[in-house]
Amino acid sequence: MCARLLVVAALSLSALTTLQAQSPPSNWATHLAQIVPERYCQAPSYSEGPIWRDGELFFCANGLLRMSRERRLHRHVSLSPAGLCLKGDGCLLVADNRTPGLLEISPEGKIHLLAERDNDQKLTSLNDLTIDGSGNVYWTDPHHSTRENPTGRIYRLRPDGRLDRIADNLAFPNGLEVDPENRYLYVVESQTGKVLRYDLPRDDQPLGPATVFHALGGTGGDGCAFDSFGNLWVADFSRPETRQGRIAVLSPQGQALGYVQVPAMMVSNLTFGGKDADELFITTGNPAGVFQARVGVKGFRGHPGKPMRILRTLDITPMDEVVPDTK
Repeated sequence: MCARLLVVAALSLSALTTLQAQSPPSNWATHLAQIVPERYCQAPSYSEGPIWRDGELFFCANGLLRMSRERRLHRHVSLSPAGLCLKGDGCLLVADNRTPGLLEISPEGKIHLLAERDNDQKLTSLNDLTIDGSGNVYWTDPHHSTRENPTGRIYRLRPDGRLDRIADNLAFPNGLEVDPENRYLYVVESQTGKVLRYDLPRDDQPLGPATVFHALGGTGGDGCAFDSFGNLWVADFSRPETRQGRIAVLSPQGQALGYVQVPAMMVSNLTFGGKDADELFITTGNPAGVFQARVGVKGFRGHPGKPMRILRTLDITPMDEVVPDTK
């Protein structure tokens, strides 16, 4: 296992070096406006939480679904996930609301429970998640929050199993990501339409005060992902002026570089994938499913994580049944 993780870390470093050698578009706004996402697959229900692994796309749509290399859609595991994250060892981290808890699914299909309680309370409303450079896992818990009643939370799980609630009183915290340089945690606060930025907390510290990185306006944002240049690509959920969602691309300084229009009423999340990590996979609602676009920009594959303390192994077996065509 240790040798495997060292190989993964070396490959991740090599990939990041290659990505950074890429030249950015000369005009971001024009480049992004010319991208036309196309339908990749339909789904039986509202879709979110996409992640790419070894030529296959996993995403959440009333269960954990898997689009195979042969472009066949499978119901991979009977869970109720809202978000996914890929570790460097090939394990999927799952924010599951059926268990409920934070799960890890190994490439061999074993399902481990990593966290289920916040002190004496069961975890609820697990949403999106990410990993920092030290292997800590973060996730959002909107907790039925609104702008008027901001009860949302952010959690951090350390590799040794210690769980901390590091932020409270948020108005529906949603997508979150750690930047490639491992300096900041970015959180989309949907009910205020803002993208917040925090200094990454150290040791036992909670998150400090947030700065407003960017104000999306509209109906607010959802999921997000970084590219290799440190730009944050945010799912701008649904614009009142077009009645469609889009992807907003924000510079490291928080300026809007441009937008990718998506032909769907709701845009929930996105991930980079494909052989060269330069394809964007976008989950949507109305129509439910996934859109795909080659964007000419390579994505940041994320921090690889570390082995996590396992509470127990769940008696759940991936069923991997084919989902009937929804056309």
